[in-house]
Amino acid sequence: MPRDRQVMLFSATFPLTVDDFIRKHMKQAYEINLMEELTLKGITQYYAFVQERQKIHCLNTLFSKLQINQSIIFCNSTQRVELLAKKITDLGYNCYYIHSKMRQEHRNRVFHDFRTGLCRNLVCSDLFTRGIDIPAVNVVINFDFPRYSETYLHRIGRSGRFGHLGIAISLITYEDRFAVHKVEQELGTEILPIPRHIDENLYVAKASATDQLLEEQQQ
Repeated sequence: MPRDRQVMLFSATFPLTVDDFIRKHMKQAYEINLMEELTLKGITQYYAFVQERQKIHCLNTLFSKLQINQSIIFCNSTQRVELLAKKITDLGYNCYYIHSKMRQEHRNRVFHDFRTGLCRNLVCSDLFTRGIDIPAVNVVINFDFPRYSETYLHRIGRSGRFGHLGIAISLITYEDRFAVHKVEQELGTEILPIPRHIDENLYVAKASATDQLLEEQQQ
């Protein structure tokens, strides 16, 4: 290969494996890392420390107190996705679900209905973490905390799209505490304990901005 060649490496996220690869195979590499901007810009991050059996009650409380345009709720398995969607529906909230074991035409229909605003809340697996841009989503809830930092990044990135505001709330159990610390370290971010009152200015668009969101979804 030519000595004056230029080698460029692109990655949506920079976990430790990518960092190790850079140090091993690239000499004096310049790094442009948008990780912090992607994680923090426009998205406020909180956690609620709960027991597993308290999660449904906590979720119900969040639904009743938050001003939700649209929300995405993430679970770590397809079985939990369907069970949670049923429980949310039983609580009286409009809710669909989507995961990888559904037929493609069914997934397409659910995605279309959610994107056009026919459904306010969507429960899903990590199938829905990348390449899904819906401006009206202003709330992301990790019902189950993700196993990997890059998954967390992509999940919370479903809110706050296109410069809009968003909020990400993770329901944390005792077993999740080390995973939370790892996410904070690897992403260089801080996940704060949820306050009693969340300022709506952190995640709710003003009237003119809301009208713009509706126009964007109809296009």
